[in-house]
Amino acid sequence: MVRHDRGGSDLIRRPLVAISEGFADYGDYYGYGYARPLLAAGALPVLLPYFEREEDRVDLIERIDGLVLAGGRDIEAWRYGREDPHPKHLPGQPNLDEIDLSYALLAVEDEVPVLGVCRGCQVLNVALGGTLYGDLEEFPEGGADHPGAKWDEWRALVAATLEGTERPPHPSHPVDVKPGSILASHLGERYEVDSYHHQAVKDLGTGLEAVAWAPHGTIEAVEMPGSSVFVLGVQWELHEEWQDDGRSLDIWRTFVDDARRRMESREEVGVP
Repeated sequence: MVRHDRGGSDLIRRPLVAISEGFADYGDYYGYGYARPLLAAGALPVLLPYFEREEDRVDLIERIDGLVLAGGRDIEAWRYGREDPHPKHLPGQPNLDEIDLSYALLAVEDEVPVLGVCRGCQVLNVALGGTLYGDLEEFPEGGADHPGAKWDEWRALVAATLEGTERPPHPSHPVDVKPGSILASHLGERYEVDSYHHQAVKDLGTGLEAVAWAPHGTIEAVEMPGSSVFVLGVQWELHEEWQDDGRSLDIWRTFVDDARRRMESREEVGVP
């Protein structure tokens, strides 16, 4: 489908991709940092507000073509069955947890393409019944292979992105990627990722499969092989790495391509 802009030229209709965030600590970063790769990949991104009522969230998920679960604070530990949070657990955001987990589950159930980034990968896992490590100290080998969770470094990256200045070097580590996965089709079976997180997927949620691991075995990415649509969660900052490596941008393009298929199939049956 094409439409005409006010100048008279034809524009290809873009899939509507929602970014689930809302109460972040980084100023303009979420709208800016996550929207840019989506725009570059051919989507029309929007930021989701807090919808208190479940029926409003259901209505919204039915109307979008794709969902990005963005980064942010730690998920409240009780939401994945943990009575005593790790001492380094960061203060949660109950309202954000509620809507993020709801959006994730509704999107999977409605076969909306989903891309989870950092916290978003963890949200996807917890929404489907999985659990998390509370801190690097609980990772295999005590997180010896993870140089991240240095918040000053993260905030310096956020500031550089917003200001358009040279971004500082990422703390990083390699990951092994499962052959035949969506991720391997873009990144190959060995890849270097940034590392800012201090929590990670522990027990997998229903239907999810681990597809990338840090050197000592910490899960770094998940997919849903039984889904008919794109479902991927990565622990690293994919919304930053697309600027450095075209392979990362291709992941965004594949996600947006699947969102476009949903848009077109809805148009075929007259769904607005």
